[in-house]
Amino acid sequence: MKKKLIFVDFFAIFANNIAMKKFFAFAIMLLISITAPYFPTQNYSLLHAETQTCEVPIIMYHSLLKSKQSQYITSPDNFKRDLQKLKDLGYQSVFVQDLINYCKGKADLPKKPVVISFDDGHYNNYTYAYPILKEMGFKANLNVVGCYCEFSTTSGDCDNPNYSYLTWQEIKQLQNSGVFEIGNHTYSMHKYSPRFGISKLACEDEAAYKESLTKDVLRLEDKFKNECGFSTNVFAYPFGKYEKNSGEILSQLGFEAFLTCNEGINKLTKGDAKSLSLLKRINRTGTLSTEEFFRQNKIN
Repeated sequence: MKKKLIFVDFFAIFANNIAMKKFFAFAIMLLISITAPYFPTQNYSLLHAETQTCEVPIIMYHSLLKSKQSQYITSPDNFKRDLQKLKDLGYQSVFVQDLINYCKGKADLPKKPVVISFDDGHYNNYTYAYPILKEMGFKANLNVVGCYCEFSTTSGDCDNPNYSYLTWQEIKQLQNSGVFEIGNHTYSMHKYSPRFGISKLACEDEAAYKESLTKDVLRLEDKFKNECGFSTNVFAYPFGKYEKNSGEILSQLGFEAFLTCNEGINKLTKGDAKSLSLLKRINRTGTLSTEEFFRQNKIN
């Protein structure tokens, strides 16, 4: 009986001794840290990385004009107000390449990332968007149609903001500026017929379709390389049209991110490159004010 009482008294003293409590807690943590590598459990840091997600709006612009506004034309003033609104809301602009790095698990994104995206390669992106982006501290993605730029370069009709497109020299300058990253929008498939964008013709089998798409896209890549000194891994689907196997074909050509015209805010997962296969973009119609556009599309 005496031995039992002594045993009970020892643990009573131990439980009420703060120093002993701290020592006991430290001993447990030390034991866990030493033995953990020898147990077949999941790697916590990897699990955390795989489940880390980020919401990314991609706002799609086309032409900036002072003279008129429409579904695909907004004013330079509205564009500047949009950027100021994004800044006020705490957004930071990133390139599509930054999304690629994030989704491949190579880098992080800011707390509130946004991509500013331009399609087609309008000359007014150079005259109006470029200085505004520099002034506001933003950067943007710009996806050009090769045949339009080739015409501007060879015809000399290249400096009218109302209808001209970028020359190869201007594209090179923008790519080297650190303000723009250039993407591929096909060389000559930005048309309604005989095919709608990169859609498959009824008379084409899979092999013929792959050959047509590959030939056109690489024609623009050759122009980028030979005229501008770079290549791109970003592809924007003309009119947002894509086929079930177009992503696979383009991936084999080295493209890693694919921009659609599907509207909505992207939810990307770090370490999941599949998140890049059909990136959504919100068309910035010029018929809405900045406040209306942001409210309507729940960018907050």
